[in-house]
Amino acid sequence: MKLGKKSLYRGFTLIELMTAMAITGMLVVVIMQLTNQSIDLWRAVSEDVSTSTRSRAALQTLSHDFESFQMRGYDNKYQWLFAKADESMDNVPKGLSIPRSAQCVFFACAPDRNPSVSSSTSLRKNYREARAHNRDTQGDVNAIGYRLMYRDQIQNLPGVEGDEPGVYPLFSLYRQVVSPRDSFEQLLGKENLESAYVRFEDDDEKNFLCENIMELNITFNIRYASSQADAKEGRVEYEVVSVPIVASNRRTNKVAVYGDRIVAGGSTYENARIDSAMLSITVLTEEGAAMVEQIRQGRRRPPRKIADFFAKYTRSYSRLVSVPQPL
Repeated sequence: MKLGKKSLYRGFTLIELMTAMAITGMLVVVIMQLTNQSIDLWRAVSEDVSTSTRSRAALQTLSHDFESFQMRGYDNKYQWLFAKADESMDNVPKGLSIPRSAQCVFFACAPDRNPSVSSSTSLRKNYREARAHNRDTQGDVNAIGYRLMYRDQIQNLPGVEGDEPGVYPLFSLYRQVVSPRDSFEQLLGKENLESAYVRFEDDDEKNFLCENIMELNITFNIRYASSQADAKEGRVEYEVVSVPIVASNRRTNKVAVYGDRIVAGGSTYENARIDSAMLSITVLTEEGAAMVEQIRQGRRRPPRKIADFFAKYTRSYSRLVSVPQPL
């Protein structure tokens, strides 16, 4: 009997197969890690772009309004601006109180003062009627109000309080633009602008400006004459004081600008003016907004430390704006 020829081919040994599988597994793990890192980096960059876009939109509108601030100074006792800490920001998810929430109302030449945007509901329904209504208005000065809210701007409902809480509430910045006619007839020339503006606050929830704004703070840089006696003699030396609406220690200040004085932080400054305003906002990231929604629905516990939540899920932006001097 003849023996068959020895085969010239042989298969892989078990050790070789195991080595190849181990190397392949390591490569797969490395590729997955790189892919996950790339996805995380893309998500982080995307969130930062979205967050910075919101901040630019909010800060740009705020800046434009402050840059067109209007008042007549030195010869009247009328109030032209008031700013204070908004104490009504209590309808928020448990454990997510807003540390800095400023409310500000002042007069400016709003670049977007469309005559169809009026504080009167009947005028908003008819553009032509609104144009006719505002055509004979005296001047082009609007009262503009800013404040933060936690509301469902789609259904126009509060976030967590009331019989019918909102379904899609968001931390948002609201901007109220009062028509020139209403500003002239009901707000200009008042010694207490704050109380006169109360009747227009009902329209705040209809004036949504930007979502996921979780903090708003304003620091006014006030220039005042250091000596009134020297001012009467024509020798004036000025000093500058910075007054934040909400200080770092949560202490709050109220700023009221009159034609002949500025009352800020409990002090009265004669022969004073606002040189500039530092506008600061804190924007909630998309991940942070999703977490807030889970907390609101009871699917996640509130953060133990709000500072840790802010450090991880928010971004802060600020801009220094020069304020026009009184006429």
